[in-house]
Amino acid sequence: MRLVAFNYIFDKDNILRIRFELDRGQVLSFVAQLECLFEDSGWLPVIRYDTAHGFAHRDTMRTNEETEKTEIPVRNYKEGLNYAIDDIKANWQTYRWRYEEWLKK
Repeated sequence: MRLVAFNYIFDKDNILRIRFELDRGQVLSFVAQLECLFEDSGWLPVIRYDTAHGFAHRDTMRTNEETEKTEIPVRNYKEGLNYAIDDIKANWQTYRWRYEEWLKK
């Protein structure tokens, strides 16, 4: 088994952290998390895709410490990891903006 971890840096305030376990080409587990730096709050996780609880899902973090969990429609964890990375890369600015709005409330 091999652990792979790396960061994809959008800019100095927004990072996609990726970590997954591989065994013979199969993804056994993964985490893909958008972390954003906010002026008054420091670094915070905003969106996280992972395989905790035995299924691939997205956790939408909210400022009131609640997390919304949504199962993602994938056949396997490799597909889920790719889905997560593609979604965060395509939508990170929207996810950040939405979280900033929640911080204002």
